Amino acid sequence: FEMGGTLNPVTFVSGSNDRGILMAELGVPKFHSKDIPIKAKSKYMINGPLKIGGVNIPVTCLSMGNPHTVLFVDDFNFDWQTLGAEIESHRAFPNGTNVEFVKILSKERVRLCEWERGVGATGSSGTGAAAATVAAVVLGLTDRKCRVEFESGSLAVNWRKRDNIIELTGPVEFICEGSYEYQ
Repeated sequence: FEMGGTLNPVTFVSGSNDRGILMAELGVPKFHSKDIPIKAKSKYMINGPLKIGGVNIPVTCLSMGNPHTVLFVDDFNFDWQTLGAEIESHRAFPNGTNVEFVKILSKERVRLCEWERGVGATGSSGTGAAAATVAAVVLGLTDRKCRVEFESGSLAVNWRKRDNIIELTGPVEFICEGSYEYQ
């Protein structure tokens, strides 16, 4: 599949023609502010302050071929959707940003609520799972192999040490078929 202008391999792990487990390589995460992009005073935004409503919130920003802003939370007992919308359209992000709210469960597991740029709250996101894991690893909160749990299921993320490529493994299911006639 193609993401961010790069072709990434997908491997069939197990299953049948209608449902199975696939592993996709998502490429190497990028942290440089210009690659995300984010308007920041520093070259990188790793656990750096983002001012929202007069309060500095620590965030980690990176690109997985699309922009991500990761926040670590103790729980989800707050209006994360409203905060996600505010961060998505914050002036620091000229192209907007996806927002991941991450609760660390262990060194191998995290729980994630996803605010997707241009969409809103979603049940899951592959690049969001990757971004959450990468940010957690950079801050020393999880291992490079991590299970990311969403409301709708879970994905396995492996940030390979040998080449820094992200592997994402999870279920796929054939749900429909269609055609579109382009004029």
